[in-house]
Formats: sequence, C-alpha cells, structure tokens
Amino acid sequence: MSKDLKVLISALVGTVATYFLNITLNLNPMVASGLVGLVSFFILPKDLALVAYTASFAGMSSSTVLVNYTMAILAGLLVGIIFMLVQAVFNGYGGKLGTIAALSVLITSGIFKLF
Repeated sequence: MSKDLKVLISALVGTVATYFLNITLNLNPMVASGLVGLVSFFILPKDLALVAYTASFAGMSSSTVLVNYTMAILAGLLVGIIFMLVQAVFNGYGGKLGTIAALSVLITSGIFKLF
C-alpha cells in the first residue's frame, strides 16, 4: 500500500472516529480528539498517528458545521490531501495541525453550501 493512501486512510478514520465519538456518542469534543490521538499513538506508526491526530481536530466540529457523515468523510479526505501538500512547507511552524484541520472543514462547508 502506498504512503499517500495510508495518509488518506489515517486522516479519514481519524476524522470519522472523532466525529462519531463527538456527535453520535455525545462525548466532549476534546475528549473525543484526545482518545483518537491516544489510540492512534499506540497502534499506528508515528507519522500516521500525527495525521490521524490532525484529522481528529476536524472531527471535533459541531454538528451545525459538519452536518452529517458525508461531510465528515470529505473533511477527512481533505485533511489527508492538505497534509500531504503542505507537509514540507509548514515544517517547524506551530499551529500547522489545527490550520490543516480548520482549512479542510472550511472547504468542506463551502462545497456543501454550493449544492
């Protein structure tokens, strides 16, 4: 399996798992993100755990922003794509992970408002 596909899958699972814990199970968003980050740390290689943790920030979104799982899936895929595109550019800068997650949620929200 290619590295890019692993990044996309990690981002997708990280976002959807956090969204599920946050929205469906009604867990506090920070707790949901922390759980996903902790589990990823123990079961994934370090680089993929970082992607899943980044994606968990997108999954923390309110149900008024990411209205359904389709939006959460798109946001997760966008986290993976953006992460791959800017990985070398933002290396060493603080706030990179949150910025990637926020940008993916904003793009997802914008796409769904068009339709």
